[in-house]
Amino acid sequence: TWLSTSEQIVRGSKLKTDRWWSFAWSVLPAPIIGSIVGGPNLSTKCIVVAALAAAQSAYFLALCEGVVARATDAVALKARSAAVCDTYANQGARNSAILPFTSALSAFCAAATAATVELPFIDTVSTLYGTFGEVVVVSTFPILSSAFAAAAAVSKARCEVDAEAACQAASTLALEYDSMNGSGDDPVLRPFLAVRKLFTLAMTGGWRSVRKGFINPLNTLNSLWQLGRRAFWKLRRRRDDGEQWISGGEKTE
Repeated sequence: TWLSTSEQIVRGSKLKTDRWWSFAWSVLPAPIIGSIVGGPNLSTKCIVVAALAAAQSAYFLALCEGVVARATDAVALKARSAAVCDTYANQGARNSAILPFTSALSAFCAAATAATVELPFIDTVSTLYGTFGEVVVVSTFPILSSAFAAAAAVSKARCEVDAEAACQAASTLALEYDSMNGSGDDPVLRPFLAVRKLFTLAMTGGWRSVRKGFINPLNTLNSLWQLGRRAFWKLRRRRDDGEQWISGGEKTE
């Protein structure tokens, strides 16, 4: 929005003051806490201050990366909305390309109807084919004109649908994502929620891999047991058949 010179100066001064306060709030806590907690030993105080400063730096880095991820997703969302809007606009242009042709055909049918009525050959048609032939000749071009108008109406309805879809896609370009702050209707990426979903997917995939790795050896052992059992029964059956054959031969002798 438009601001006067005095308002611009006030806003610029406030921004500079907020920056200094933010810098002080980011830098001073570690030395203050280190001077209180570290005890009388200076080296211990330095270690405490360094550890707190490292933790604070890591925290601000994670916070900045979350904001950058959210901004990147917002840009990608706007680019996708622009692409969808452009797609529907091109589809509407394609559907509307036939409208001038249908209008020209309707004009041609109107002119042909006037020519058919005014020209003298309608009397000849009436003489040869009677009233039915005259009605057919006179009503042919108006019927065709109505059919072309119906086709144009269908194409117009398609254009209206594409225009509404393009407007809905373009409406997301005007959303102020900063004011949503991760609310329920926020379409932009929410870093903590996205990390939780990815963690859930990773745990689910790992559990499936572990379960498959645990079940497959059991299935292999079961298959080996079944094969060994079948081989054992086959050998035993062959041995029983051989013993019966030998005993049968001895009895015969």
